[in-house]
Amino acid sequence: MSLLNKLKIVAGMKGEKRDEENEYTHCKILKGDSIDVVFAKTLVHNDGNFFYCDKKEDLIKTIQALTKKLNANLIYCTEPILQELLSKSLINYENDDYLNCDAFLSSCEYLIAHHGKIMLSSKQLGPNNIKNLPQEHIIVAYTSQIVKNLNEGMSGINTKYVDNLPSTITTITSNQPVEKNIVEGNIKNLSVLLIEDYREKGEK
Repeated sequence: MSLLNKLKIVAGMKGEKRDEENEYTHCKILKGDSIDVVFAKTLVHNDGNFFYCDKKEDLIKTIQALTKKLNANLIYCTEPILQELLSKSLINYENDDYLNCDAFLSSCEYLIAHHGKIMLSSKQLGPNNIKNLPQEHIIVAYTSQIVKNLNEGMSGINTKYVDNLPSTITTITSNQPVEKNIVEGNIKNLSVLLIEDYREKGEK
């Protein structure tokens, strides 16, 4: 079984062939599901990709496999920590001109569990309009960034930045939401790489 298929099963996907019955079974939200599982199932149900990485080595292997799967030969990335990840993964990136890039790699502010959305700000986007950036968007996030809903996300933004709110705050999704009264964000092809919050020995 390929690496990508193994990773997709973690998120409730059975390989490439998905029928409606299997999709419903694997993406159905259960009463005892933790918030990270709720996010993963919702994202996958909305046609996004979810990958769980419990080690830094897994993160490198996953980003290598994912960019190959997406035929993403040049990545747009402006965040130094993620640029370091791409360098270690031997993946080419551009930090100025996104027009010739095949995908956009970024961190995020929050993952919205019950809607399968990603909350971004100008801290990730810079001066760019999200609509102009590559359609393939890869997000690296920590488990601590998962919140239940949009209200929790906005509350977190207000607490995190206090009197220095980002100039832009937006959400992106992989599909139209089921709920009719939600203000829609921008639709992208989303792939989320979720990693545990941890520190190596000796790190402060």
